Amino acid sequence: MAAVQEVLAVLERAGFERLPKPLTVAGTEFDFEAAARGTRTSHDLVRVATDQVPHRRLQRLVAGLARSLDLAASRRPISLVVIGGVAPEDRIELERYARVLPIASTAPDAAEIEEAVAVLVPLELPNADLVHGSDPVNEVLAELGPAKATPGHILL
Repeated sequence: MAAVQEVLAVLERAGFERLPKPLTVAGTEFDFEAAARGTRTSHDLVRVATDQVPHRRLQRLVAGLARSLDLAASRRPISLVVIGGVAPEDRIELERYARVLPIASTAPDAAEIEEAVAVLVPLELPNADLVHGSDPVNEVLAELGPAKATPGHILL
């Protein structure tokens, strides 16, 4: 269960909100190991499961959740983090209803979790004010030498 808590911690640092167990949608309860929802740039409903849940039960839970969200007219996409990985044939079935983010290890470290959930986390871009570049015309002139620069070079 420590791995589940670590996944939730990574998601919370990325701006997700932990949801209570069991999650109730349209009057139906869904008992996953954990859940979180995006609060800022991501609107995903993230479910966390381990490989301890039988694959058929997991498929029924995810399918039922998707149907309940449809009934509730929710526009939240479902992402499913599976700790301990998922068999290819099971993943195909799960992907009918959710984005599947497998973590192969049953005791993943923070780097493995961050890599698995990277699609849910907004990119951190450098501040445009801090990115310095030189003037392209000056770079061309430096390569050619000021005496060889023609109006065509400047236009380029």
